[in-house]
Amino acid sequence: MNTKYTLIIFGSFLILSILFLYLMITDNWNYFVFQLKWIMRIVTPLLIIYLFYSEKNRNKKKL
Repeated sequence: MNTKYTLIIFGSFLILSILFLYLMITDNWNYFVFQLKWIMRIVTPLLIIYLFYSEKNRNKKKL
């Protein structure tokens, strides 16, 4: 596995663990769910566009 991806996975796991621990201590779940929905609304289309673009480039290299 590529080192870059490993660092991204462990970094995101660490950040999410700290965030969930903070939310359990402060009991602020409603705000977190609201923010998570907005983040997912922004990130999902960008991720889909990136995946289409990378697949298009991958198909060009095979031809």
